[in-house]
Amino acid sequence: MIFHWGAKKTLHGMAKSLRILGVVLALCLVVVFAASLGRSEEITLQDGKKVTGTIVGFENGMFKVETEFGFALVRKDKIKSIAFSPGEPSRSSAPKGGAPAAASKLSPEPPATASRPVAATADVKVAPPSQPPLPPPPPVSRPIDQPLPANIQSRVAGNAYINETFAFTFYKPPGWKVHEDAAQETGRAIAAIGSDDEHTILFVERQVWSGEPNLKSDETESKLRATYQNYRQTLETSTVIDGRLAIRKEFEGELDGALWRGVALRIAKDKVVFGVIGLTSSATLQFHETVLNKIINSFHFLPSSGAAAANR
Repeated sequence: MIFHWGAKKTLHGMAKSLRILGVVLALCLVVVFAASLGRSEEITLQDGKKVTGTIVGFENGMFKVETEFGFALVRKDKIKSIAFSPGEPSRSSAPKGGAPAAASKLSPEPPATASRPVAATADVKVAPPSQPPLPPPPPVSRPIDQPLPANIQSRVAGNAYINETFAFTFYKPPGWKVHEDAAQETGRAIAAIGSDDEHTILFVERQVWSGEPNLKSDETESKLRATYQNYRQTLETSTVIDGRLAIRKEFEGELDGALWRGVALRIAKDKVVFGVIGLTSSATLQFHETVLNKIINSFHFLPSSGAAAANR
């Protein structure tokens, strides 16, 4: 499932008298962006040296990295690998696991004693206790078609996207826009954000189940296989997001002659499986893959009063 939206806004040149104010505002945005990530990357160079810091941009073929000593520019062709730290622990509490309590078997009551005395020579026959009936087998869980609400409430607070209708939130990179019409255009997406150049997009969809949800049943992957040429899955792992078991996949394919790479996460809450899918065809694939992983690692559910909790 692919979205194509045109860029809607361009930056106009500012008057000479406002240039100083623009520089101050830009510095403030850099500080806020660095503080919002709260994590660092370890960049290994081709000669074995390592640079540790936070990637804050890409320009002129070089990554801009903020280290504890200042900013460093690292050429892309000098990089051997980039390792990013895992997301910070979720604010929401992990679900309390535990096996359900086993059903207790009631022992048969002893036969009531006769109210009248029984002759010593009489044979008293006690009927054997009857076996309790076996519980019925659990119903087979299956996906059900539950229409989306007519209006999905969402908002942006700083660098956080908050979906109030389905009570979840994740990190929104600066400059990325929210696609409010994603639900109407796809019929399944409940959230979507993307870069202005339309080469990188992330969306969230859901699948409701009649009983216990199945994380491995993935209709989205079938649609991706039908959409992309030479589609192939490059990685599948089990992971923990927001204290819940999740399945993470990486894949790639071609569309209109361009190579697309993506990452998908499937995580369940109650009887609903949420799918978080990120795709990029940008020339800076490695950088945007890192950004998509930051967003996915930040995904977590909000309590029932999610909107009020997010304001605090």
